[in-house]
Amino acid sequence: MGNIGNDASLEAMVLTLRHVAPNAELAVVCSRPDIVTERFGLPAIAWRWPAPAQGAARRLNAAFLRAPHKAVSLYRAARVLRDFDMLLVPGTGMLDDFGERAGGVPYTVMQWTLAARLVGCRVAMASIGAGPIHGRLSRAFMMSAARLCHYLSFRDAPSRDFVVRHARIDARSEIYPDLAFALPVPPAATGRRVDLALGVMRYRGWSNASGGIYQIYIDRLAQFATEFLASGRSIRLVIGETADEEAVMLLRAAVAARSGDALAGRLLYEPVRDIVAVMQQMASADLAVATRFHNVVAALMVATPVISLSYGSKNDVLLADMGLGAFTAHVETFDPVWLNERVNALSGRRDRISAGLGVRLAAYRAALARQGHELARLLDATGQGAPGTGAILNQEAHQ
Repeated sequence: MGNIGNDASLEAMVLTLRHVAPNAELAVVCSRPDIVTERFGLPAIAWRWPAPAQGAARRLNAAFLRAPHKAVSLYRAARVLRDFDMLLVPGTGMLDDFGERAGGVPYTVMQWTLAARLVGCRVAMASIGAGPIHGRLSRAFMMSAARLCHYLSFRDAPSRDFVVRHARIDARSEIYPDLAFALPVPPAATGRRVDLALGVMRYRGWSNASGGIYQIYIDRLAQFATEFLASGRSIRLVIGETADEEAVMLLRAAVAARSGDALAGRLLYEPVRDIVAVMQQMASADLAVATRFHNVVAALMVATPVISLSYGSKNDVLLADMGLGAFTAHVETFDPVWLNERVNALSGRRDRISAGLGVRLAAYRAALARQGHELARLLDATGQGAPGTGAILNQEAHQ
């Protein structure tokens, strides 16, 4: 856990399955079984097993390029899944390699989907984000996983087109909204309203390796924030992952270096650990600017008009569908002057845009309800009313 967007996708899928298949027995395959069990009351299984760390087993594994450990892990995954009717991947950008190497998420997804097919367990990926995948081996692993699916839906057209092109699957795969749009919207939190919610991210480039990109991103946000605060308006910083607290600290320091501690002290920040708190912070603002996809989603869910500083097409496609296509820029090239102009333009249309968002959100919820019933039919193991068993493979990483 730790990535609020991925946690929200899991939460949305659990709620959906409990509604459409209340008798189904669920378990979660994830990186932190202890946290998942505590939060959802579901049995949870670690999605990776540690390689041997010492002795002859370690030497043998190293001599054969870790192949023995991978074979044992595949066998263990198959043993887990033989007791389940379906393996379900709930949304997220599971089929891209943002911040990943081939041996991480790409291989793990392929391993679990292959294990499922080997033991006769159906495989579904619902509202998946896909592409780009820059690594050739990562692409091979992830596209193999896509081809193994019995059910595959995407959260936007570019994701579907990417997989159709690279995995050569049926182009008729459905498009459904991101799963988080099915979550209930919390009541507005009491507390101070602000003019702008600014979602920040520890963004170090697609490969998560460039400190230079990160510093430029912080410097540009600092220029924008300094001018915005100097005009007498207020900002609340919002994160989407625990690691983003570093960006909060760096942005405050950059604003202080430009204009002093007094102005930097007006950058409000309260830690959040789940999508409910993110939505409440977005709802307390007149407008939002965000980089992480699920910070954008959270703002839209509470009908707060939002500008996206995107690192992938998913943000741009979503905002275009919401009628906000003119309010996106790439995170690595955005101009602080452009951002200030866009904020002012969005402010003048706030009420009209908020009303339009409500209509689109209702359509999103209806579409996700239809998908929930499709998954319930797939989960039905016998067609005779017996409760199915589902293992949910939850993304641990980035979106």
